[in-house]
Amino acid sequence: MTDSLALPSTLALQVEHAGRGEFDIGLRLALDPALLDAMRRPRLTLLWGTLAPTRTLLAGATSLVVGGTPVRLFDGGNAFDGYFVARLARRLARLIAPDPASEPLAPDPVVFPREGPHEALSRLRLSRAFTCFQLAELIENTPTSPEPLFVLDLLATFYDESVPLRDGERLLATTLTHLKRLAAVAPVIVGAHEPQTLVKDRWRLLDDLQAAADAAWMLRAPQEESVQQMRLF
Repeated sequence: MTDSLALPSTLALQVEHAGRGEFDIGLRLALDPALLDAMRRPRLTLLWGTLAPTRTLLAGATSLVVGGTPVRLFDGGNAFDGYFVARLARRLARLIAPDPASEPLAPDPVVFPREGPHEALSRLRLSRAFTCFQLAELIENTPTSPEPLFVLDLLATFYDESVPLRDGERLLATTLTHLKRLAAVAPVIVGAHEPQTLVKDRWRLLDDLQAAADAAWMLRAPQEESVQQMRLF
């Protein structure tokens, strides 16, 4: 079973639906202690929803690199938003100073000199995969390291109907084994979205991913909103 993460669902939802110029929400999310704590633990963490929580993962990864922590980022769904990351890094660089001892998010600008966003983003190593086979090979060949690993939209290419479901299941099983291997020594944070209507039989792929995760969080609006609406009638 997976643990439930106490993360800011409403704030994350706003980030995923925000326009490209709305960076204040991303800034608040990138500085949220609950999100940062979840992304520092050596375990396999899954964030998922109707939409892949790509900006949520990017906000966490950007916050870590600005704070001095090198990060590996694999893009499995052609989802990387460089404009969002660069703007967010520029804003965060004014607030966070890197720690020479590699402790992320050291906040004291007097002790530690500030960096610009370009220096911070040099610690972000991006790799792209355009098929599930490429992504599986990338993850399988990744050596263990203390650096956090973020995987954007892991299941996007696994939902491809041109890939037989049985082949996708076998490939995902191997991929999850290697993600668990990496998560034994460093944080591994994976984003995923629900399969669309035409590929509903691929729900089992998401089920397998949820079962493998040490902690999982579903991106959804808080239930209190539905309760309050019902009371109006």
